[in-house]
Order: sequence, then structure tokens, then C-alpha cells
Amino acid sequence: MVGTKNNRRTQYTIQVIKEAFLRLLNTNELSKITVTQICREADVNRGTFYLHFNDPLDLFHNIETDLTNQIRPVLAMRPQEQLHDWLKRLIIILKDNEAVSQLILANYRNGIMINELFSEVQEQAIEEFKEDFHEQDPHILKYYFSYFVNGSISAILSWFADEEDQSIEGITKALANVLSRSTE
Repeated sequence: MVGTKNNRRTQYTIQVIKEAFLRLLNTNELSKITVTQICREADVNRGTFYLHFNDPLDLFHNIETDLTNQIRPVLAMRPQEQLHDWLKRLIIILKDNEAVSQLILANYRNGIMINELFSEVQEQAIEEFKEDFHEQDPHILKYYFSYFVNGSISAILSWFADEEDQSIEGITKALANVLSRSTE
């Protein structure tokens, strides 16, 4: 039935809009992209866009939510798991979805995915920071965690852009070593 959310034509239209938006994000900042540009790129009218999304930011969050929902079950922290193992799973998923991951990570201040994903390891990371830095102040520990998250995002984006094509294990080890301050 036309207009039904799970109708194949509706799903196709939504996919076309998302793909057009992602192409625009490759060359434009999220805040600069307009509905008109998206509609022109997707070859749909504004009414069709507004039938599915409120604005470009809503579309961005929708794409981000799709990826988050896809990877959330895989990234649940497992009992007795080391942060290195969790980071490796995260890196593999991001690499498997590299184009969308790059765009989301590059625009992470506008998104929700990063906070949600890293919340899985926040408690364990804070405990490691307490031990490594002999620190108990929750504000300072929060800054350490913020530094770890932001530094990890920057490192992953650099890894995506790196021509040398460092291995998944290499970037995982680098991030885990920074967190644990080890010299393995």
C-alpha cells in the first residue's frame, strides 16, 4: 500500500534520500546542507523529503541510529572482557561501514552514536583511570574519559585516511595502549 512505512517504494525513496545526503556530506559540512540540495541530489520533491524527515539534522540522526542499531548488539561489553577486545570489535564494525562511519565520526559533535557506543566502556575505562592515575576526583576522571573518546575518534579518522593501510590490530593496539598507558 502506498504511503505505508514498510512499502518497498517508500523504503527505496528513503534509501535514495539517505544516499544523496551522504554524497553531499562528502563535500559539505552538515550545518551547510539544505533540504533543497538533498532533494535535488535525490531527485525527489520537498514534500517527499518532509514526509520522512524533519530536516537534514533529523536525516543525519536517522542514518546514525541505523548504524548504531546495527552495531549495538555486537558491541555490548562482555563480562571479564578486556577493553582491547571491545575496541577491536568496534574498529572492525567501523571499517566494515567505513563510508558512513567516517561521516558520522567527522560530525560526531552533532550525533548521538559516539556517546552511546562509548558508554559501554565508560565504567571500565574510569576504573582503569583511577588505577593508572591514582585519581578519585570524578570530574578529573570524566576529563580523562573525554580525552580518550575524542582522541580515539581522531585516531580512527586518521587511520581511515592513512594511505599505509595499518591493520585493524595495529590501530586497536594503539588505542588500547594509550588507554592503559602500557608499552606492550
